[in-house]
Amino acid sequence: MDLMNKPESSFSLRTLITGFLMGAADLVPGISGGTVALLGGVYGRLLAAISAVNGQALKLVLSGQWRAAWRHVDGGFLGTLFIGMALAFLGVAKAIHYLLDYHPIMMWSLFLGLIFTAGVMLLKELQRHKSLAVAFLFGGFLVSALLAQMPVQSAWDTVSGWQYLGLLLAGSVAVSAMILPGISGSFILLLVGVYPFMIASLATLNIPVLGVFLVGCVVGLLSFSRLISWLLKNYTGATMSTLTGLMLGSALKLWPWKYTLTYRLNSAGEQVPLLQENLWPWNYTALTGIDHELPIALVSILVALVLVARFGQIKLQDLGH
Repeated sequence: MDLMNKPESSFSLRTLITGFLMGAADLVPGISGGTVALLGGVYGRLLAAISAVNGQALKLVLSGQWRAAWRHVDGGFLGTLFIGMALAFLGVAKAIHYLLDYHPIMMWSLFLGLIFTAGVMLLKELQRHKSLAVAFLFGGFLVSALLAQMPVQSAWDTVSGWQYLGLLLAGSVAVSAMILPGISGSFILLLVGVYPFMIASLATLNIPVLGVFLVGCVVGLLSFSRLISWLLKNYTGATMSTLTGLMLGSALKLWPWKYTLTYRLNSAGEQVPLLQENLWPWNYTALTGIDHELPIALVSILVALVLVARFGQIKLQDLGH
């Protein structure tokens, strides 16, 4: 993809909405912003634009060629996408967590429908191009399924000294996961016990914590995006088969009917799930006494299917830029 030939301004309402949905997705453990980018048809362009933040871009900036540097990194596109993400982080975090707390089956069913439908669309696209690599598909599914079963670590309460290095690494790993369809950066943070601390830091605008975490995100984003871009360019079928497996495997994490086996105490002294078991809806009601809300769940899944089928635009040839 020749970014230098792109229009100087790449603003579009669709890109803004895609960025907003990516940000909303990254707030939910189990959903990946990379999946939304893939469905929005901007995944390949996003990786190419991030990879273009390189030595050539720096030379253009240092030589005062600001307009050329902006075009080189597809600045209009990246800026629009990141504005949408920022709006989601600032505007819908509370709404998402409210819905997950009070309407969990409806929300997790919606997410499950989105991920599953996107995975099926990817499978069809890979088969259409005769690029499906079954071994890589299974490997990706296995990795995602194993991650979904891992216990959550003890949550962080504060950070000081050498813990800032851990925060830096957490940001680097999480943002790398965020740009992979099928792996949730928020879920990675949850596994290592950083997620509640970061949500609290975001809510209170803890600048030192957010600053260190952001530096880690930038380092991880610039390095990992280059690796994924190279893999997509040279091994498109194998890479996308792996990512499809990761996406389908994450459905285990998003299954709406879960029975909590063990709990842990969070930083507020509240009991939150540690290990959970997936159940069939009728078994869920029998064990918990809570209505399985199966009709609502099916409607949510159907809504997700229609949304993805109507607005999703996955094209394999766009990913091997």
